[in-house]
Amino acid sequence: MTNAATQGDSTAPGRRAAILSLGAAGSLAAFAAAAQQPATTRELAGKSALVTGARHNLGRGYAVALAQMGADILVHHHTPDTRDQAEETARLCRAQGVRTAIFTGDLGRSATVRAMYDAAIAAFDRIDVVVNSAGRIWKGPIAEAAEEEFERCLAINTRGMFFSMQEAARRIAEGGRIINIATSLLCATTPLYGIYAGTKAGIEEFTRTLARELGGRGVTVNAVAPGPIDTPFYRAPESPEAIAYATNAVPARRLGQIDDIVPLVAFLAAPRAQWISGQTIWINGAYGTR
Repeated sequence: MTNAATQGDSTAPGRRAAILSLGAAGSLAAFAAAAQQPATTRELAGKSALVTGARHNLGRGYAVALAQMGADILVHHHTPDTRDQAEETARLCRAQGVRTAIFTGDLGRSATVRAMYDAAIAAFDRIDVVVNSAGRIWKGPIAEAAEEEFERCLAINTRGMFFSMQEAARRIAEGGRIINIATSLLCATTPLYGIYAGTKAGIEEFTRTLARELGGRGVTVNAVAPGPIDTPFYRAPESPEAIAYATNAVPARRLGQIDDIVPLVAFLAAPRAQWISGQTIWINGAYGTR
């Protein structure tokens, strides 16, 4: 990833420092959309957000962006061994002048998801924005997928997503925002990703249905479906040849960057996105369309 340039005079020093501190590979290497604009009204001041899978990569990007908008942030991460990364996300959010909380747990268990929402309410008294970002990827032929690996992907990509949306439906504040992170593989079918894409596929129908169920409360529900993003999450199972293939499949001949995706999620979380609901938004540089 490349580091974003910042406009020194138009970006508040604390905000600029937070942006620059995200330069390590796998975290926000750039946040150009924010860095190149003057600080604006904190649209989410007085509100709180829950971001799953927020210890690094895209999840960290979403959390920091919502903190910049003024929201208090609950940072979820999956296992105790990644606590240090979750604490770094929380530190970057606190640098924006907001409160944070950290929750550790396996979202494939409904009791854990309920406990996570309990923790957010205990910390902030309310939940206004939920970004369901946690995910697990496995690459390989369907014929070779072990039952255990299928179950692990199902637990995080399907069960965890469903349980979090279910709990959000019960607890999110009037006018809230639920944003579910899907994948562009749902519109660009690719061999060897059947387990990952298949366990993500339910997100679209969950999103459409819940948008209809909650619309009367002013709550919007949308899915964001990124294409290949240059993060360790994407690169871990890939060969150089596969990365080159994905890169060349995009007209711009590059992988997506975290700062290509974060501004869309931030916009959907804002009050001004009130008329966008029930949608899957493909964000992939024309890697795939539908």
